[in-house]
Amino acid sequence: MNKRQESLFFPSIFNDVLAPTTLGPSSSNTVGPWRIGAIVRQFATKPPRHVKIEMSRNGGFFETLYSMCSDKAFVAGILGEDLLKIDFDAIYDIAKRRNLEVTFIFSDRIERIPTEMAELTLQSDSETLTFTAVSLGGGEVVITKLNGQPCEIDGRKDLEVLIPGSDRVCKIRSIYPCRNMEAAVPLFCSSDEMLFYTEREDIPLWEAAIRYEESLTGESREEIWKRAEETLKISYTSIAKGMTRGITFDGITTAKAANFLEKENSVPQIDLGPARAGSLEALGIMEYSNAHGKIVCMPTGGAAGIIPATIKNTAVGLKKSFEEQVKALLVAGLIGVFYYPTHYHGALGCQAEVGVAASMAAAGLACMLSEDPAAAERAAVLAMQCFIGQICDPIDGYTQIPCFIRNVASVPLAMTCANYGVLGLDTGVSLDEMAKATLRVGEKIREDRISDCGTCMCKKKL
Repeated sequence: MNKRQESLFFPSIFNDVLAPTTLGPSSSNTVGPWRIGAIVRQFATKPPRHVKIEMSRNGGFFETLYSMCSDKAFVAGILGEDLLKIDFDAIYDIAKRRNLEVTFIFSDRIERIPTEMAELTLQSDSETLTFTAVSLGGGEVVITKLNGQPCEIDGRKDLEVLIPGSDRVCKIRSIYPCRNMEAAVPLFCSSDEMLFYTEREDIPLWEAAIRYEESLTGESREEIWKRAEETLKISYTSIAKGMTRGITFDGITTAKAANFLEKENSVPQIDLGPARAGSLEALGIMEYSNAHGKIVCMPTGGAAGIIPATIKNTAVGLKKSFEEQVKALLVAGLIGVFYYPTHYHGALGCQAEVGVAASMAAAGLACMLSEDPAAAERAAVLAMQCFIGQICDPIDGYTQIPCFIRNVASVPLAMTCANYGVLGLDTGVSLDEMAKATLRVGEKIREDRISDCGTCMCKKKL
């Protein structure tokens, strides 16, 4: 292992990219708070009676705490409720029955960067524990302080933690599906290395994705393939659920996908081929997500509609089997690995969410057309070139406007970029360079946005 390998964290496709599976609408603002709650509750010797959660009035939670159910997700995690079975409407009643009181406070005392940071104080009859926690994006979290002492607890592995100021040791369980990653080093660490590896081994990109995940997690190729199948099936179920009538959700818009489906043949439209149905199904997933339906974040909840809708409808158009669709998903997941330093977070712009998803989707579709890994890389770069610099600007903090239309519009864009990636359109830069540029631009977006406008560039005028 070289020094570069020692210093880097390598993301897992099914821990960090095509994940987590959750109830919508958001990975950073719904899954993140739940995971924070799920970690901190493991430190308490007795169920807490009172929890105070303090956040910055200029940070990300200020605009989204209630609109994205971050408050309820915090409470559910602390109560130990299953992420996939949460009844958000009932969570405060459950807390009351268990004698848990939760107080949310916004203040100037909490730093505004990182944007989704919170200080949690858990009080029981016998002890008080304090935590500083951050939702990093894409469902990732980290506890940075425990009782005022620096620490780094991210839920990726089982840990034994000594409570500062006592002799008590807590056993903390991993909250991730893949746990065998402590000393793992993948087969390749960059897109350039990936292309060299596929050429040397003479293998398609989907095979490289399986081998990458094998080397990182220790899981068998059979287990990895099964994860990919299950991930795609869950998303296809989300599509079907999203295209049914009766979906309702809070916010500033209403469910339209089912109505639009009925109007398809009665309202004049430009023929977009497979992209027509794909765009509508991407909308369906997003509406289902906002109704707290079960989705897979790809790589975030705010971009969950793009990859499954493009793969499904491209496969229909090309008459590709489900096996070929799974291969496309694996390729998409592998491409997402190289964008990982963005943490897939709206704080770094919508480019880190919808942009990355479109890039991943374009690569997956390119592999349906060609087994040339370079064609997939070109497709990924071309797609991101269409999104770099795009800000995250949800109205009133809901993952609806402009999130819905960006998912919808990304479907034909990903298909177009897949075509031109296969045709060989020059990109000018590699995927590695594109990912680095995306991160640099994202950091600039974060700095400007936080200092000037809080978390949302666009706010609904009342």
